[in-house]
Amino acid sequence: MKAFQAVTDAITAEGLDHLFAVMGDANQDMIVDLGERHGATFVHAHHESSAVGMADGYARFSGKPGLASVTQGPGCTNATTSLVAARLHRTPLMVLAGHTSLRDPYNPQGMVDQQALAGLTTGATVRLESVHNVDYCLGEAFRQIKVRKGPFLLNLPQDIQQTEIPDPGWTYRPMYTPNPLQPPRAEDVEEAVKLLASARRPAILCGLGARNSGAESKVRALAERLAAPVAVSILAAGFCADYPLYLGVSGGLGSRPTVKTLAESDVLVVVGASLNEWTTDFGKLLANEKKIIQIDDRPEAFGWFARVAVGMTADAGTGVAALTDRLARTVEARRPDPGLVQRLQDDRKPKSVHYNDGDTTDPRRAVQHLEDALPKDDRVLVVDGGHAAMVCAKILTVPRAENWAIGWDFGAIGQGLALAIGACFARPGQRVTHATGDASFMMNVADFHTAVRHKLPLTVIVFNDNAVGQEKHDLVHKKLNPSYADMPEPDFAELAAGFGAKGFTVRRPDDLGEIDRALAVEEGPVLVDVRINGDVELAASWEIAKHLG
Repeated sequence: MKAFQAVTDAITAEGLDHLFAVMGDANQDMIVDLGERHGATFVHAHHESSAVGMADGYARFSGKPGLASVTQGPGCTNATTSLVAARLHRTPLMVLAGHTSLRDPYNPQGMVDQQALAGLTTGATVRLESVHNVDYCLGEAFRQIKVRKGPFLLNLPQDIQQTEIPDPGWTYRPMYTPNPLQPPRAEDVEEAVKLLASARRPAILCGLGARNSGAESKVRALAERLAAPVAVSILAAGFCADYPLYLGVSGGLGSRPTVKTLAESDVLVVVGASLNEWTTDFGKLLANEKKIIQIDDRPEAFGWFARVAVGMTADAGTGVAALTDRLARTVEARRPDPGLVQRLQDDRKPKSVHYNDGDTTDPRRAVQHLEDALPKDDRVLVVDGGHAAMVCAKILTVPRAENWAIGWDFGAIGQGLALAIGACFARPGQRVTHATGDASFMMNVADFHTAVRHKLPLTVIVFNDNAVGQEKHDLVHKKLNPSYADMPEPDFAELAAGFGAKGFTVRRPDDLGEIDRALAVEEGPVLVDVRINGDVELAASWEIAKHLG
């Protein structure tokens, strides 16, 4: 058995059965072995960044680790943006990276130190130096993606890949054990209970950590006992969405009533969220000297953005369960405040909006039409882009957090198409809707053909202002020439047809029925080119831009 076969045996034993890759000379043997000997589903992407993004999307929507492969040198450097995005999302993802032979130090594709690059991007990597440390490398890799969580890059030099393992009876054995979930300190739980027992207006804010830990039922139990409203960060949209006191997304991309309700709370329970300036609407919801109880499995999460009264180091589900259990033995369950219930009901009523279509369509009108047209209980959404994506984030909803992803973990546009393709493989038979901007879609447009080639149930809605919209708004505010942000795009409906997909175009509000026609398509990829009025700007847009500067 050769070393690369030991790696593929381990991957199969761990249940990773979908491989997203771009083939090169340093990873082709592994790709073929996974497909031929192990029966893995192989998805050949057009770009390494997309391959890693697809594996990221697969992991987010399947609940299983993702698997990607890139070749040496440029194959590895091309993947960096998606690797950082996966790291920030804490996606369990293994990347098999081909590497130049150790006996060939002058190979030009070895001029970039892949091990150092992997350390910067994933923060978790090893290089297979010899067949004698195969077990160590595999142990490190699966310990990261199965226990610590997050991506791992395994560098595999070509000469070592092809070396025979001296033990003819070698078999893969896991070299890790799951981390037992430790409860928070008893004294921290007691202190938190005291604060909540005396709270007049408690509230709960949940983030990616709560979503990734599957803590929804536990958070809801705590919320019902406290009769507390629940808000979420943009990364956890849809978490506890069926809870009657669900506030939706907090921050500049949420609603004003959500921020107001959280700002008026006197005790805020923060579960798996960092309280960064985007989630807190630049500190607005931290007003009134409220007490903060923060539950997070990362000790470094406490106290950076706000002073924490009680920091509970624990997995989100474990920490919330301990808190709820102690409350149940000491504090009677509360009833929802009628005033809050009425305010939430009023906030959910349709609002009158003055649309500014110009010669095209107001993006808010187009996104609202999509929101109303998508199936309520079975929609799977991936959002990407700049200003158009902000509009989508404010209007589009999902019934469950596991049906939602955005491509902004690294603040990059262009990530969403790959995430959406990965979601299609993770949820076979379910149609995935990808809402994006024109500049974002064009960044990785080649891999739209990957969706066509695999006949994926993917609907892409391109909100097209023929510009980099957010930057154009910024230039206007700075009194600089906004034409520098213009980017005339091709006819996306014709482009889709050229790729072998179905294409539709919305030019004016009277054409919005084309979105309905597109959503009625049952097989294969569909694209809708929605021409939007790029002069329409969200109120939050410039405020966010100013803070980014």
